[in-house]
Amino acid sequence: MTQLFRALSAAALACGLSVATAQVPAPVVAAPYYSAEQAMQGLYTHHLPPLARAFRAEADRLVATTSQHCQGKIPLAELRAQWQRTLVSWAALSTPAVGPVVTRRSQRQIDFWPTRPDLLRRSLEKAPTTLADMDRVGTPAKGFPAIEVLMNQWAASRQPAPAAACRYAELVSQGIAAEAGELQKEFSIWSSKDWDDEPEDTKAALVEWVNQWLAGLERLRWAHIEKPITSHQTTGNAVKGAPVPFARQERESGLNDWRSQWQSLLAQGRLPPGAPPPAAGGALVPMEALLMGRGQLALAQKWGQALDQVTAGMEKLSPRSSERELLAVTKSMKSVTVLFQNEVAAALDVPLGFSDADGD
Repeated sequence: MTQLFRALSAAALACGLSVATAQVPAPVVAAPYYSAEQAMQGLYTHHLPPLARAFRAEADRLVATTSQHCQGKIPLAELRAQWQRTLVSWAALSTPAVGPVVTRRSQRQIDFWPTRPDLLRRSLEKAPTTLADMDRVGTPAKGFPAIEVLMNQWAASRQPAPAAACRYAELVSQGIAAEAGELQKEFSIWSSKDWDDEPEDTKAALVEWVNQWLAGLERLRWAHIEKPITSHQTTGNAVKGAPVPFARQERESGLNDWRSQWQSLLAQGRLPPGAPPPAAGGALVPMEALLMGRGQLALAQKWGQALDQVTAGMEKLSPRSSERELLAVTKSMKSVTVLFQNEVAAALDVPLGFSDADGD
């Protein structure tokens, strides 16, 4: 296992995620039947609130680190490292996007990409001084991508960050932290929800979770990895030597982001290696356990093996991986998508309202 993956594993564990590695499939055992209420209790009471708290903590640290860098107290490398940790914690919480992440449109507010350089430049020229001023700044000039652009500009200049740009970066980081705080509050409210009292809401939440899991996988597969490579090859930019337009400008940051997204999907889709099915209502119930509880033992094993193929591929990646190697991983992700659409969703008795076109 590479040093980069070990670092991501530690970060994912800090966010409450289990980091699985490829394994020899174990015999599938029986599991208790899980109701929709118990599944949602596991997700919203036990799984997501700790991730929301972790994101809030990392976002607050990003604010402090940005300020310290702008005061000349810490180097740019420390700011970049904190930015990556915050990004990983955000990916862990927002993949798949459910509940408050959806209703607040958090993805658009703090992680819209690609950043538009002209809009970022014009926004800097307006010299906003408060978060209220930032409300008038377009989302393509804010959030995680905007901070990365600014950090790369500072690194390229090899000069201290300009005061105006520093102030802007501080406001962007404060905006991320503000959204993290609101998400933590809302997930805290959701954590105390009595799902037994509102069966219609519970069923809707289950349908959202299942559909958004698929949407999260397709976003990772297509929007984050495959589409940038395909566009790069078909537009002729590859011949010109231009880099692939991934969401993150630095390949290491992108790989950390992809792995965090996958680990979050995996935690909600697959039981940890060697772990028995969880007690009903006491922990997150991954989709594999839901299948087992419905007596779909062969499908659960098939599902776990498909997820393990993706995990094995993700482990092998490095910041220097070729486009061919990246596309091989997306091919295994596509196999998971097909299995999900053809068998898993039906076995869970959940209608799908998501298609590959939604990833475009």
